[in-house]
Amino acid sequence: MKKFQVNAPGKVILHGEHAVVYRKPALAAAVGLTTKLQYRPQPDNGVAVFNLDSLNCTFEIQLQQFNDFVNDFRVKYPGSKVDYTAKLLEEVRDVVTKQVEGALSNSNKQQAQKAFLSIYYLLTGAVLSAPNAELTLQSGFQVNIDTEMNIGSGLGSSASFGAVLSAAFLLLTGHFDEQTYLKVENQALISQWAFEAERIMHGTPSGVDNTVVTYGGMLRFVKGQGFQSINIQRPLNIMLVDSRISRSTADIVAKVRHLWETFPKVVDSIWDACEEIVTNAIPLYENFGNAKDDSEKFEKLERLFQINNDLLKAIGVTHPKLEQIFAIAFKRGFFSKITGAGAGGFAIVLLPENFESNQVYWKLKEELESAGFGVQSTTAGGDGLRIKALED
Repeated sequence: MKKFQVNAPGKVILHGEHAVVYRKPALAAAVGLTTKLQYRPQPDNGVAVFNLDSLNCTFEIQLQQFNDFVNDFRVKYPGSKVDYTAKLLEEVRDVVTKQVEGALSNSNKQQAQKAFLSIYYLLTGAVLSAPNAELTLQSGFQVNIDTEMNIGSGLGSSASFGAVLSAAFLLLTGHFDEQTYLKVENQALISQWAFEAERIMHGTPSGVDNTVVTYGGMLRFVKGQGFQSINIQRPLNIMLVDSRISRSTADIVAKVRHLWETFPKVVDSIWDACEEIVTNAIPLYENFGNAKDDSEKFEKLERLFQINNDLLKAIGVTHPKLEQIFAIAFKRGFFSKITGAGAGGFAIVLLPENFESNQVYWKLKEELESAGFGVQSTTAGGDGLRIKALED
């Protein structure tokens, strides 16, 4: 297998945060920040080495031990195709726990353990389900993984991690090649395995993140009803502003649920309004960029951003640092909103076309950075996962 690289974007929620939990639609888009995986063969080495730059750790899998595990699993669970459910994960978890016990000393120990479990599980699954039913790994290799996203920031870094691993392992084990990975069935396979990695990382993922990072673009999602691709003309320009306030998504969701249980009719009316925002936003996103009345459409999107943000404030998921971001942006004439769970994390600012030639944009960026916030200008709605060969 030649050298190759896999890139997968993160994701950003444009509309529908929290309302999606109550079976209202959400709009999610691929964000122009990526996770990058580089694969390099090491044929004289019987070891698979994984360097995870963002977690500052390295894992090794001895291929002989790995192949023994795979063969034992085939004997234990015979059949043409194993059912990749809790049983495989349970078996892999036992192996990984023994291997990493006492081996991790960094501050991200829990995340590192989950990362290694994902690596071992996805690699095992790719081998066991390979077109060659007797496949084993005979040649060593090195994998380097890095990301432009902050881990645990709500930008889909774990789904992006799972997607690049899934694509690399499926390519390595002959499920597809560099010319066929974008076929519908192969993208579905990558997304399916990325979802498995999300289960390890988060327990009960919605399926939004792995879908967006695999396919890219923009998606409308309703819990329990699946996904609908939104056919946009071009990606949106956005600014992501990191409040640098960490929070627990589970705690925030529980707090909102308590509010809903206390005032169900009031909060249900907020969810209905959130649904109307999605309904009104979709045709604007679909048509934005065709040059006809773009300024008018952009102004409407700005107003929807503001209304959406006010609704999120109403359910109590803002934070003084987020409010500071909103005030700085508004003072400069930009519209912004919470993205994701809120109560910290990121705000998203809508940027106009040719924003880099706008002096006000640079003043906004400077003021936000001077206030201590992390600022990244990027896009929403761009490409999904991509594979390319690397030069020797």
